[in-house]
Amino acid sequence: MPDNASPSRAISSSALPRLLVLHLALALAACAGDDVADTDTDTGGPDATSATSATSGETDDPTDPTDTGDTAADPAWSAPYCAPVAPAKWLTPWADFEEQVVEYVNQARKAGYDCGSTGVKPPAPPLVHESRLRCAARAHSADMSERAYFDHTNPDGEDPFDRLAKAGYAFLQAGENIAGGPNTAQGAVEGWLASPGHCANMLDPGYTQIGVGFYEGAGPYTFYWTQTFGKPK
Repeated sequence: MPDNASPSRAISSSALPRLLVLHLALALAACAGDDVADTDTDTGGPDATSATSATSGETDDPTDPTDTGDTAADPAWSAPYCAPVAPAKWLTPWADFEEQVVEYVNQARKAGYDCGSTGVKPPAPPLVHESRLRCAARAHSADMSERAYFDHTNPDGEDPFDRLAKAGYAFLQAGENIAGGPNTAQGAVEGWLASPGHCANMLDPGYTQIGVGFYEGAGPYTFYWTQTFGKPK
């Protein structure tokens, strides 16, 4: 859909991929002086949420170039919330799609990208694939398919930051993009890059880590994608 598409909530269910946009920017006391914005706009593009917050906790060191942040042996996968989507229970082709998304995102970050109305983004450091973020992303993609909805907030009222808490990820900054319909990693990333809010999420130099979740199921869009971005405390 073009950037000037109508911001109506109504989108034909026959149009694939379905592209819903929800972009939130929250500046809390820890970021005093920053602008506070809360917008909910449906432009027919992949769905994006970004936020900053202040919590406590530990995650992998994103500055260590030898630390992938995501291995099957990571104890994060043994958490009750993450165990159902752990590597041992995930199809290899799905995991491969997820890795491809990270590669495409990092290619865009390396080169910089024109994100339309949100501006031209300069090159940014690569993102590290992190287990807890990946857990939250996988869980959300699977849940959207299995319960046949497409939104950042699930039918129980849980939002992206509730999912991060369940996954054990404490953050200074976090965000989420979702998409339904694309059947390749390249198609999903190209759709996000074509939408200013989602593109800005992917090119945001404040993020150091990413988690990607792909799920193929019986939901109305068949292929579900979630990107979860973070900067850990």
